[in-house]
Amino acid sequence: MCSFSNAWKLNREGMAACNEGDFEKAEDSLLEAIRLASCKSRKIHRATMFNNLSVIYQMSGRINDAVQAYSSAISYLNPEHKGQAALIARMKGKLESLKDIAA
Repeated sequence: MCSFSNAWKLNREGMAACNEGDFEKAEDSLLEAIRLASCKSRKIHRATMFNNLSVIYQMSGRINDAVQAYSSAISYLNPEHKGQAALIARMKGKLESLKDIAA
């Protein structure tokens, strides 16, 4: 079942939990948000949620998971779209920094 409004609610709840240091709740909320958004959202919305998930992983010390989440976020963006191309560039920079840390 798709529920885009519930997906955004879970996204917000997940980031609030992350800010409070409850990374398990944050991860659970974001993964559920991504699942709910998978059929009715625009790709940019899914990219945003995967980007948020990567932040949660980074903050909880799960660098390899953060790398994978950033890669997923980038895969949903369109490099031909000017605004999205800028996001891709920023995310790739973060991705490369994380890969260096993980190495």
